[in-house]
Amino acid sequence: MSGKVLIVDDEKLMRISLESQLKKEGYDVKSMDNAIDGLKIVKSEEFDIVLTDLRLSGMSGIDFLKEIKKYNQEIIVVIMTAYGTLESAVSAIKEGAYDYIAKPFSTDELIIKFQRALHHKNTAAEVNRLRKEVQAEFEFWNIIGKSEGIGKVLETVKSVSDRDTTVLIRGESGTGKEKIAGAIHYHSSRKNGPFIRVSCAALNREILESELFGHEKGAFTGAVKTRRGRFELADGGSIFLDDVDDIPLDMQVKLLRVLQERNFERVGGEETLRIDVRIICATKKDLLELVKEGYFREDLFYRLNVVPIHIPPLRERREDIPLLINYFLKKFVSQYEDALPDISQETMNVLIAYDWPGNVRELENVIEHAVAFSKSKGISLDALPEYLRKVDIKTDLLSMDLSDKQKINLQNALAEVEKKLIQWAYQKTNGNQVKMAEILGIPRTTLRNRLIKLEMFEKAVS
Repeated sequence: MSGKVLIVDDEKLMRISLESQLKKEGYDVKSMDNAIDGLKIVKSEEFDIVLTDLRLSGMSGIDFLKEIKKYNQEIIVVIMTAYGTLESAVSAIKEGAYDYIAKPFSTDELIIKFQRALHHKNTAAEVNRLRKEVQAEFEFWNIIGKSEGIGKVLETVKSVSDRDTTVLIRGESGTGKEKIAGAIHYHSSRKNGPFIRVSCAALNREILESELFGHEKGAFTGAVKTRRGRFELADGGSIFLDDVDDIPLDMQVKLLRVLQERNFERVGGEETLRIDVRIICATKKDLLELVKEGYFREDLFYRLNVVPIHIPPLRERREDIPLLINYFLKKFVSQYEDALPDISQETMNVLIAYDWPGNVRELENVIEHAVAFSKSKGISLDALPEYLRKVDIKTDLLSMDLSDKQKINLQNALAEVEKKLIQWAYQKTNGNQVKMAEILGIPRTTLRNRLIKLEMFEKAVS
């Protein structure tokens, strides 16, 4: 591992010797005898490492370091110092120098420091690249949709991101609750802090407390060493508790304390730990209903529900489906370096008509499947999973050519689609509400409201 090095030292023999030795080791080296010229070349060329003496003509080594860091924080600065100036070298490190090396030193010693420095720089660059990549995933423009429902979600996310209020996100599986939580975190003042995700449903209750709050050595069988929990790991950032309704009642008390006081003890510990964490929670369920049933603490609910965000299911925002399809097509086609395929009107009609019980996540999987199995430059019904090819569209509206330049009222059109699908389900089940709700993939309460609206409720059998 080698890089480009600038040596700044007013001792000519030292400069020439170092330049010669470093070039033999494969480094691209330039040298200057004063800080003023050194600063000029730093501003005109890119260097990985600047090796400078503390005592320079023109300005001190410390001032030279400060000027370099003002111009470029990424440049690694290694200070050369004589035995009697170690205190000054320590001061230089406080000002941003990576390391120092005491004269006299061997080439091997210097090369080891350079290798460590370059490894540190490359690691930091990779971490920064990955952070930007993750942040890009949660940019507002990656929240796809033009529907009123998703518009309200985005408006709320933008307004609360830079505040430290607790947020409760509600939505069915696959609606994108984690993406919304990430967008809130990465657009807040905590964006450079950790974003810790916890799936409360994926952890059994025996280990959930330890996962959240950590444990001390010997706290229970198998606790062979002290372990920090997710709340500690999230200090200075945000924690996302998905399926918060799965937290047992006895543990909800501890979560309530964290929300109120921002402190807790590890399992088996006595020391009270203070944390600075923003809490974002998500649930698929109606927490207020769980409160009434005695499964969720009322005081905890109100603490979590400071800013509620409801993500509507995909079937309630069908106008977003074509946009999402296009987004996922671009994503998966780019992996194969192919041109963006066309989707047949018949295929698009099926995708819009389907109720998507798995929501956006299911749609994403379907488009990935379609791209993989497409046999031409277009995507036809044959490229869809088999269960979608069997979707029975019982409406003339869906079979019309949406590419025609005729004007339609989208809201009225979707209402008509919904009406005809409910009528079709009614005929198929002889009006049995349980079976109708199952076929349509909606809750019975939602179906009941739709039937009342369509004046079909009294005809249907409960």
